[in-house]
Amino acid sequence: MTFNDYSNLIRKRITETLQNELSRAKAEYPSFSGDTAHIFKLIHDYSLAGKMLRGVLACLSAELFGKTRLSAAARARNSHDRGGGRHDQNPEPTDIYKIGAALELLQAGLLIHDDIMDEDSLRRGLPTMHKQFEREAIDSGAENPSHLGEALAICAADICFFSAWNLVSDHDSALQRLFAQELTKVCLAQSRDVRLGSHGRWPALQEILEVYTYKTARYTICLPLLAGAILAGRSDAEQLLEEVGTNLGLLFQLKDDYLGLFGEETSLGKPIGSDLREGKKTPYMLLLYPTLSASEKTRFDSLFGNESIGLVDVKFFRSLILSHGIDTAMNKIEHEYAQMARNSLTSLLQTIPDLNKEVAEILRDFVEYSLSRTS
Repeated sequence: MTFNDYSNLIRKRITETLQNELSRAKAEYPSFSGDTAHIFKLIHDYSLAGKMLRGVLACLSAELFGKTRLSAAARARNSHDRGGGRHDQNPEPTDIYKIGAALELLQAGLLIHDDIMDEDSLRRGLPTMHKQFEREAIDSGAENPSHLGEALAICAADICFFSAWNLVSDHDSALQRLFAQELTKVCLAQSRDVRLGSHGRWPALQEILEVYTYKTARYTICLPLLAGAILAGRSDAEQLLEEVGTNLGLLFQLKDDYLGLFGEETSLGKPIGSDLREGKKTPYMLLLYPTLSASEKTRFDSLFGNESIGLVDVKFFRSLILSHGIDTAMNKIEHEYAQMARNSLTSLLQTIPDLNKEVAEILRDFVEYSLSRTS
């Protein structure tokens, strides 16, 4: 089974759990003249529009350590849903899907805040949450619709966080502490990222990679893998899982940087070149700038961080990256992280007994998926 196959199976179960939690919450809280139902509908559509990578990885980790046979149960259930045989011989523990759903709600909340900070207008192929609220504010004739849109989106993100915590709160203190610590690191790294973008100094590559480690790598890969291991009662695997997750997470973020320059908007669900418009100092830009000629720097400086740049300007940046060999250098770094992840995964399999070998192969396939993905 490939990672994509596994994701398709598990994502359906996480989706059901998310829908159930949001429906329950919508019915539990005061209506506020229908605002409650409307906000939860927006959160529902927003949180279900993603790939659910974090939730899937948490389930994969729990299954890796023998917590249950999630993929077998999901296959049986899908067969039952289509009118095929019974599925109750492989009961699916809801606690794992609840953690997967919690991770997706947390991701939704963080993205809503991130889009406000970056002033983005498109996410997951839809208007960002603050832009949706802003459009409603304009339609209703509200004063200062931009500010109102951002304020309402902040509230929606906070609801995502507390709804996620409601799902996590059923579990023991070790899991709750893990979530609290990792999410605090995300916020601290985001703070650093915002500061780095607020002045003209080019940071060292290590500064950028440190931000990537705590803003993206640990939260995207380490947290789900560790959460699944804790649910399976295998905290002894923590160090090796962190090695696997950190290397995979850095690879994942670097691939995001590449796709933000060379990808397709229809696949990514966000505008190509948005990092350029925001003046984000990614490793691509950091390695590129010292190689530029005087004339290239002049044009670079006039475009980098300019919100009005178009596709022609994005193509100019692409041409610089290709002509100065930055794509080759970054590809080498990506493959180095992939190999370190493979090595750490091999150490995990050799060190920790009784792992599910079939699921381990799915995790191996995720390394290759991360290298070759286009969205």
